Amino acid sequence: MKKIECPNCGCIVEYDDKSVWEGNRDFEDVNCPNCNEYLTTVFTDGFPNPHVIKTNQK
Repeated sequence: MKKIECPNCGCIVEYDDKSVWEGNRDFEDVNCPNCNEYLTTVFTDGFPNPHVIKTNQK
């Protein structure tokens, strides 16, 4: 699991970047579940399943 901070709303988002089958991978975008801001792209055979682990308290 990797973590990234959303530049738009400040939430900390955790997403899965692991692959099981090396030959069956594709690029998947990771968007913030809170504000739908584009965060990154991962090369995986699954779904990154992003979720907020810490919200911005501003």
